[in-house]
Amino acid sequence: MIGSLDERGAQVLRHVVDDYIETAEPVGSRTISKKMGQTLSPATIRNIMADLEEMGYLAQPHTSAGRVPTGAGFRYYVDYLLARRRLARPERDQLQRMAGEAGTSADELVRQMSRLLSNLSHQACVVVVSRFSNQPLRSLSMLRAGVDKVLLVSVMQGGWVEHRLIEEETSLTGDDIERINNYLNELAVGLTLSQLRARILQEMKKEKARYDRLMQRALLLSARALDEGSPTEVYVEGRANILEQPEFVEDVQKLKRILRAFEEKSVIVRLLDKALEGETIQVSIGAENPVEGLPDISVVASGYRLGEATAGSIGLIGPVRMDYSHVIPLVQYTARLLGSVFEHR
Repeated sequence: MIGSLDERGAQVLRHVVDDYIETAEPVGSRTISKKMGQTLSPATIRNIMADLEEMGYLAQPHTSAGRVPTGAGFRYYVDYLLARRRLARPERDQLQRMAGEAGTSADELVRQMSRLLSNLSHQACVVVVSRFSNQPLRSLSMLRAGVDKVLLVSVMQGGWVEHRLIEEETSLTGDDIERINNYLNELAVGLTLSQLRARILQEMKKEKARYDRLMQRALLLSARALDEGSPTEVYVEGRANILEQPEFVEDVQKLKRILRAFEEKSVIVRLLDKALEGETIQVSIGAENPVEGLPDISVVASGYRLGEATAGSIGLIGPVRMDYSHVIPLVQYTARLLGSVFEHR
């Protein structure tokens, strides 16, 4: 037994899914018989396929056609039948070369990595960077940004840079700002933004801060800026790969729904939300996705870490018929690589 299927049922389902992934066409019993070296006759395979259909793993689009896997069939395939393979050496080398390019900003590195991953997988690639507040700080500084504005610039360990504008500040001199920067960096060393905010609130309660108006001002300004929360950055590459999938090309309304989803940041974040829980690969198939109205896509995603915290997630989005045996190791390897690169930048 494999899962809830006997050996023959599992073999037939695996071959149906493999063939459907390759062709996007309903699969007939004769095709499966040939793939199995004719160890089972087409008639026997038809009976097994009928049983699989009754169990909800296969569907028959038309009475004269072969079968196609259902969402439940794909889920069974991923959970029990998928032949996990190692990522091919040339693909690993390409990803490592991209990750090793010196001088590339964190923002540009993510764009390039997601573009490469999209090209290697022929799917759309999404990267969500949503945990700035959990990333260790490398430096913190205030800069004059206008007559009445100050910019708080946070540089994270991974190379990410975050800007927070503080308005209605006119009286700070250059010397004041330099002194504030020295003070804030003494507080900020080794902390995340969320830890720094807690530290600032503690400092504001201390007697010594009350007697130094400039330091009190620095703490108030920083607390205001850090109170705004951390923005979520979303990078999407390879939307055009969706246009090449036959199941979407033949259904314009389905294609419009999917392309519209790519334009909404909140939808993308929700699709990859589970992956932020850790580095375990997450596979959401069809109706399992947390976003209604997208039953025809699958998401393969993983979180990537920076130190002890999950800093974001990376995923591939494509048809339910995507090649999971290739896509899963691609996402796993790239997530680990991203975490390692940001850890050592």
